[in-house]
Amino acid sequence: MHGPDASNLLDSLDALTQAALLQGFHRRQLIEGELLGSPNSKRDSVFIVHSGRIRVFLAFEDKEYTLTFLEAGGIYSTHSQAYVQAVRPSEVLMGDTAQMTATLRSLPSAVPAIIRVLGATLGNCMRIIEDLAFRDVEGRLARFLDGMLARKGRPHQDSLRLELDLNTEDIARLLGTTRQTVSSLLNRMAREGILSRVGNGVFDIHDAERLRARSQVSAG
Repeated sequence: MHGPDASNLLDSLDALTQAALLQGFHRRQLIEGELLGSPNSKRDSVFIVHSGRIRVFLAFEDKEYTLTFLEAGGIYSTHSQAYVQAVRPSEVLMGDTAQMTATLRSLPSAVPAIIRVLGATLGNCMRIIEDLAFRDVEGRLARFLDGMLARKGRPHQDSLRLELDLNTEDIARLLGTTRQTVSSLLNRMAREGILSRVGNGVFDIHDAERLRARSQVSAG
């Protein structure tokens, strides 16, 4: 159902290339809620997520807009115009941007993998922005589940099992809505026979075609 995860840089590199790329990097432990970067940050670093989950979001007055979640193997910088925050205890590999640039000059084999990972992250951001602009919440939820099904779904009895490792609050942040709204929409899809909730973040998708059709409906 799905192939190698294009968003995981560490899994994309062989051991020797990975060791060469990470020379000069150091490990940093983050507690839940700790900020790693912000719009006014002066730190000029690149980081790779080793474990945990990092949220990248924009904040305007009392509203927040999640752009993406970074998980193991995700790469990002501390000097973007976004907030970068650990949403659970996490470990990242930190490196100086200038040093990594110099390393890549002598390690061209790592560049394609980095471009693929950054491309996947950018693609996620663009989908979220597009959904916020053109889809209602139900359409955004259906599109999110359909996209994750393509990446992580696996056959399970007569359905497709989707294990997200995301709770309802995480999904709501990605969709720009509330936890209560996401729960209500999931319950509606369950009543309609599209899916069933097996556990926290675990779903059985019974009708992938209806889910995909619902994801393509734009807000009126």
